[in-house]
Amino acid sequence: MANARETAMKVIYDVEFNGAYSNMALKKALNQGLEKCDKTLVTALVYGVIDKKTTLDYIISKFSKLKLKKISKYILIILRMGIYQIMFMDKIPDSAAVNESVKLAKKYGHGASAGFVNGVLRNVSKTDIVYPDDKTEYLSVRYSFPTWICEKWINDFGYDFTEKMMAAFSEPSKLTVRPNTLRITAEKLCERLTEQNVEILEHSGYIICQGFDISNDSLYKQGYYTVQDAAAMQAAKVLSPKSGDTVIDMCAAPGGKTTHMAELMSNKGKIYAFDVHEHKMELIKKNAQRLGITIIEPHLSDGTVFNNKYMEIADKVLCDVPCSGMGIIRRKPEIKWNREENSNLPQIQRKILENASKYLKCGGEIVYSTCTVEKEENEMITGEFLKENPSFEKMYEKTFYPHIDDTDGFYICKMRRNK
Repeated sequence: MANARETAMKVIYDVEFNGAYSNMALKKALNQGLEKCDKTLVTALVYGVIDKKTTLDYIISKFSKLKLKKISKYILIILRMGIYQIMFMDKIPDSAAVNESVKLAKKYGHGASAGFVNGVLRNVSKTDIVYPDDKTEYLSVRYSFPTWICEKWINDFGYDFTEKMMAAFSEPSKLTVRPNTLRITAEKLCERLTEQNVEILEHSGYIICQGFDISNDSLYKQGYYTVQDAAAMQAAKVLSPKSGDTVIDMCAAPGGKTTHMAELMSNKGKIYAFDVHEHKMELIKKNAQRLGITIIEPHLSDGTVFNNKYMEIADKVLCDVPCSGMGIIRRKPEIKWNREENSNLPQIQRKILENASKYLKCGGEIVYSTCTVEKEENEMITGEFLKENPSFEKMYEKTFYPHIDDTDGFYICKMRRNK
């Protein structure tokens, strides 16, 4: 059986070179009989190495006579993992980081690979890293972001704000649990989780915990809670659907916000859950069934295509649109490396919002939300919509930032149709 570091290496390889999603590839790897301590190490290495890629490659380039593109894929990942352990994991001795990396290099490289890895890592462990002087390059290397994103965010938010936000995105994500209020209160769920030796860090309607593997948890399987970030929870809360309402969720899968709305509605009324992907219909159904929710009706529907059948039928509409995901980097660090500088996302987002607005009754309310901090996907979309649709007024607007709100990056705008 592969050890923890070898497992992590394979997951990183899959994400880097095969286009796998880190959270999905990691989940699959962790279900292969690893001990709890090994699962913790694999998770830390996978997310840490993917997140710090620019920083790690910068350090490799300072200590390797070989150019990065000349280093084989597995050896490059082994080097990144070794440096990450030396630089960012205080509980692992440098000697262990070096020795375990050399073992992997012997297995996955040619004869000289082990000596090369040994030499680079031993030099790194004895030397302080000097970061670039240029401000943009410093941010890129220190916090490991593509240069163009650094430049864009400095322009959008200012240098100090950008640095604080990038630093916060480098922190590990927290596990946040939303109690299913149809079955249990937050207080009672805290008691049940504490009985299972789950460490509760905080609770205020939702629960933040750590050291907890939900994959085989009986309370999860019995539908007592859903895993959801505190900022994402606000989308349904701000929309505030009531018992008996007719609600449309424009982009529902996998159903976290959809089920939250059903809970707020006391499972009374109707929620039409749209998604463009047929295989995701089953995800929505399974989530609803696990939580004991019966008012959600999944529909295969493309939010960018108007459907006259739903014209002015909804009391509330949730418009949680596809986005760049630049608010959930802590959970999916590869997002920042896969991000395109120019994309058609704003056009798609605007089209979905336009269609969603037509499904709303007069006096009804709509929430537009994203899991990104990008202005062109957030306030620029809703600002243009409100300018062109004077029958709508803004009721609430907020962007959540990791360094300010201690959550994922998230945007919410609530609007009401007055005529």
